[in-house]
Amino acid sequence: MKSNFMLPVVAAVVALAAAAVANDDCTSSYTQLPHGQTPYENDGGCFFCAKFKGSSFPISDLGDLSDNCKQMCDNDPACTAYTIARAASLHAHEYYWGSAANCCLEREEYPPETYIDAQNGGDEPNTCEKESMCWTRYEKDEESLSKCDKKQKKSKLCKPIWKARKFSNKRKKKHMKFIKNGCDYNDKKFESMLDEAYQQCKAEIEDEPQQPELVQQKAQQATFENTGVYQRSAWVAHGVFGAIAFGILAPLSAFGPSFPTLIPAEAHTAIHVSTFVLALVTVVIAGKTKKGLVDINGDTNAKETHQIVGLALLLLVCLQTLGSIHPEDKSALSHKLITGAGLIALGFGVYEVTSGCALFAATYDTVYWGQVYLGYMFWLIVMVVGGKLAMKYRWGKTRTKYTQVHTKAFELT
Repeated sequence: MKSNFMLPVVAAVVALAAAAVANDDCTSSYTQLPHGQTPYENDGGCFFCAKFKGSSFPISDLGDLSDNCKQMCDNDPACTAYTIARAASLHAHEYYWGSAANCCLEREEYPPETYIDAQNGGDEPNTCEKESMCWTRYEKDEESLSKCDKKQKKSKLCKPIWKARKFSNKRKKKHMKFIKNGCDYNDKKFESMLDEAYQQCKAEIEDEPQQPELVQQKAQQATFENTGVYQRSAWVAHGVFGAIAFGILAPLSAFGPSFPTLIPAEAHTAIHVSTFVLALVTVVIAGKTKKGLVDINGDTNAKETHQIVGLALLLLVCLQTLGSIHPEDKSALSHKLITGAGLIALGFGVYEVTSGCALFAATYDTVYWGQVYLGYMFWLIVMVVGGKLAMKYRWGKTRTKYTQVHTKAFELT
């Protein structure tokens, strides 16, 4: 009766683990627009990203600035795009607005009338085009918009300047009229400063090599490096828990009943429960590492197989744990089934540890520790088999002596 009650619990636990894997640490991807093409508006807030924490100097490298601003956008689930500003424009902003920002976020989609293309300004750009020339926009891809719905870790180098705000339709119409009239600020000094910034930003852009493929590769590499430290830490934790569960506890669970004098029967349930808990923690951590997996030797199914076997292994360990919790229900058949489940779980665990080591080695181009683990398991099995044979030998000698003593006692009587 208890077992029937616990089966829904098992299914719920495995379903939660599967959900944890599915809800992995999503890393958004973005598409860079040509320099100077951006809406003349931002409702997601603006930030100043400094060279180091507490510094008043802006990040000068556009790649680093984009990486940090991207983190701020990933931290805001409503963010759909972000724009970064070159350092040349910050002095003018600080003069007119009282503060300067080099990273701004967008949340909603703006009307076409709010978009500026600074490249269309020609020899006589208006104020809108002069200011937009120093900004570069990155739009979040559609796939990222649909799958990434939770906050990511934000940059520690970017401090808030203006809070996010929602614009009314009245404000939007007023702003579109302002853009249509060429963004007349009625401030000659500010417009002169924007003109200087425009000329400098335009010269910088013209001097930059136009290599879209190289830019895209650099952006992809930067994305990987930003998440690399976090992903690797999660991988290590995932591997450590898995190695303990299926390098120590699972062998004890599978081979313990063969050595009743060394491992008392009362300890078996604790071992099973510990194995299940560690297996569950390992699967949950896998939800944070799934996105960092790479293919092995072109095998695109390697990571999916690793995840599916992991969930099946969790279910197997869970069923084995439930069977060990009710010792009064154990018949000879159920005892064999529990032992068999333990051996199968151990086999699955060996596959998971070795395939996980292979994925880790392929991802980070490091040493493959799977062979060490296999060598350890081989040594362990040899020790278990040797121990079992030694116990049978000792039991045989003891039984022979007992038979001899019993025979002499019978003859004397």
